[in-house]
Amino acid sequence: MLNEVYLISSLPALSYGKTPPISLEEFRGMAKNELSSRSFKVLDQVSIRAVDSKVRKSKVKSVFNMQLALLEDISEIRKSRTENRKAIPGHLPGSLLEVNPLDREMQIMQWQWEKLDAIATGKSFTLAEVIVYKLKLQLLFRMNSFSIKRGEAVLDSVVNPDLKKED
Repeated sequence: MLNEVYLISSLPALSYGKTPPISLEEFRGMAKNELSSRSFKVLDQVSIRAVDSKVRKSKVKSVFNMQLALLEDISEIRKSRTENRKAIPGHLPGSLLEVNPLDREMQIMQWQWEKLDAIATGKSFTLAEVIVYKLKLQLLFRMNSFSIKRGEAVLDSVVNPDLKKED
């Protein structure tokens, strides 16, 4: 527990929508130095992008449940499109169905951030708090990877592949 206290105390604060104050590799290095090998192994298996069944068996079942709920709702949204009906998400806010894909993604990340806040509440200086920190850091990096200029370039390369060959 002392290692988690030191690690959490030495990490910079994260704020939703802001630039990440630390890289994922820096965080990983700090965590590897401070956590037991068992705790680090659990931390290393957790990712905001993947649901790992090993996480379900760990002390952070709430993270697994959050990720599972998100996947269920995304599946419902996709299924409703193929069936030409209105989606009924069970966990995500219904308002995200009315916005463009970028805004939808941002709303999903906001929902994840809020759920992670709830998971970390009352779990000060524990492995769960370290895991939540990692997931929030991953969310910030994903959020900051969105760029209108890059998005337009990707869209243009898909829509007009011949233009790229001419350049």
